[in-house]
Amino acid sequence: MPPRIFVRFLAFILLAAGVQAQTTEVPRPVASPPTITATFWNVQWFPGRRPNASRSEENRQIRAVHTDLAQLNSDIIAFEEVRDYEHAALAVKTLAGFKVDVCSNFPPREGQNEAQQVAITSRLQPLSAWSELWKPSGAMVPPRGFSFAAYQLAPRQLLLVYALHLKSNRGEIREDIRIREESMQQLIAHMKAMENAYGKLGPLSWIVGGDFNTAPDEPRFAGEKTVPSLRAAGFRWGWEGIPFTSRVTVPADLRYPAACFDQIFFRGPTLVKAWVANTSPQSSDHRAVNATLNFR
Repeated sequence: MPPRIFVRFLAFILLAAGVQAQTTEVPRPVASPPTITATFWNVQWFPGRRPNASRSEENRQIRAVHTDLAQLNSDIIAFEEVRDYEHAALAVKTLAGFKVDVCSNFPPREGQNEAQQVAITSRLQPLSAWSELWKPSGAMVPPRGFSFAAYQLAPRQLLLVYALHLKSNRGEIREDIRIREESMQQLIAHMKAMENAYGKLGPLSWIVGGDFNTAPDEPRFAGEKTVPSLRAAGFRWGWEGIPFTSRVTVPADLRYPAACFDQIFFRGPTLVKAWVANTSPQSSDHRAVNATLNFR
């Protein structure tokens, strides 16, 4: 099956299966830069930094986010805790060539009126993109889900990107860990399906990032299998070898200690550098995380 037809066929199958899909016409392959910079950022209920924010609170955060994003030279920017597609587009409105490739439409949690969405935006042209809810596992119902986008960087060279926001630590810790582990098992199963599908179009590279609400080297998560499962699938951790003080993504406050909950993992490309941007507390309680990857 020719590549253009195959991707359309894949999109059709996904739609038929009930997946929330947003697809675009497959572009002609164009020259791609040897490096891609990807940013993942929990933007704290954008816009407003809280549910039911006032208009002035929304405008204050919008200005701060625009200022911070202008200082990053990113090709792909994924957001967690953005409210919807329109506000994801607003977040990147001032960035030349950027548009929303996919934004989830997850339902609000029980007792809430607004939901936290996950979006992928870029200056690249996606082959296809969609979002999925995590599936219930018995009585366990993981919150939210993931967004996914596939890009053709060059003829027979594809990049698959996942953005996710895993269960927080606001419940009982053992239950929170079990939920994150279940979400990761579902993600890895999805990756295997995408490898079988997109691998027909050429060699694959992968980036997985977002707010994991866990860290592989934090003592209270020592027995958690969320990150080890991803590493066992061949993914490398963007923060490998970087001291904790240089990768704090959630600064300490009066309630919680400093944490490195925002992660980037990759498989295929070579890491050039990974860093935490010094984004403003007016933008979010999380800092943006970034990785530049070489695809040659």
